[in-house]
Amino acid sequence: MLRRAKELLGYTIEASDNENIGSLHDFYFDVEDWEIRYAVIDINAWFFGRRVLLAPDTFQKPDWETKVQPVNLTRAQIKDSPPVDFDKPISRQYEADLHQYYNWPTYWGGGGIPYTAVASATPPVASVDRPLVDDRLPTEVVEGLEQSEETYIKSIRELTNYGLAATDGSIGHITDCFIDDENWTIRYLLIDTGHWLPGQQVLIPVAAVDNADWAGASIHVKLSQAQVKQSPPYDPNRALDQTTEGELQAHYGTPIDR
Repeated sequence: MLRRAKELLGYTIEASDNENIGSLHDFYFDVEDWEIRYAVIDINAWFFGRRVLLAPDTFQKPDWETKVQPVNLTRAQIKDSPPVDFDKPISRQYEADLHQYYNWPTYWGGGGIPYTAVASATPPVASVDRPLVDDRLPTEVVEGLEQSEETYIKSIRELTNYGLAATDGSIGHITDCFIDDENWTIRYLLIDTGHWLPGQQVLIPVAAVDNADWAGASIHVKLSQAQVKQSPPYDPNRALDQTTEGELQAHYGTPIDR
């Protein structure tokens, strides 16, 4: 099902030992394929001033009414996870350390290996006897990936302040995005068109994204202003179901999946 990212923020995170460990603060997504790689959990209530990263495949079936999201990790496992400095970009080296700690397979370097390959009710936190990246890669590539300080993931909270540009000019800014909670992929960007189309919001499929200027906080799409102007307006009271998606796909001529 497609869900607005901002509606998920604030959900209570419950550990496998029924401990309330904090709240969902943010998501980090992969800049290459727009897949959610981590949820940022604020554990401030029991560990002052700290946030941690959890892979979305640690999520269990949520309680949508009470807004509780269980995870398959214990409070102790989460508490002892490698600390992260959110004032700095998340490096590949930190990701390697995190995956080693939780015994998660990596998603980079091996064609997108899913976390669920080793997910369990109580994942081990001991040493790992598998390579951190695909061992079919050349040694120098493996070492480069593990030691890289370059960031490959971005914050959804940060993304929702970015401008959006068509092929022939600005069309507003991103206010939210829709996430598929089955495969944890960003599918649509919700755009406030501002003074360009006053009082109107539109949905842009991420499949229409051409490139991103991360330093300039701007996303560029392969669409003209006219295409966006004539798109079906976003109605928050209407479900974003297959019918609505079909209308968007027919208008943009862009496949729903990237």
